[in-house]
Amino acid sequence: MHENLITIATFHNEPEFLLARARLESADIECFAQDENMLRIAAWHSHVFGGIKLLVREADAQDALAILRQTSPIERE
Repeated sequence: MHENLITIATFHNEPEFLLARARLESADIECFAQDENMLRIAAWHSHVFGGIKLLVREADAQDALAILRQTSPIERE
């Protein structure tokens, strides 16, 4: 069965993205990155690319957002 992925957060620097991803993975929430390599290639233009998008399965979205909100503010989509 195919589940939709939704963007739950956007990051304009890699360390914050990596920390958020690690938090979700430690809670056994599978997550995915969109445009991660673009930030690595051209970090000084991250605003043009829209930053790194953190995606999770739709069924995990509420739990993932709750985990991220416990420790840091995030930019919601």
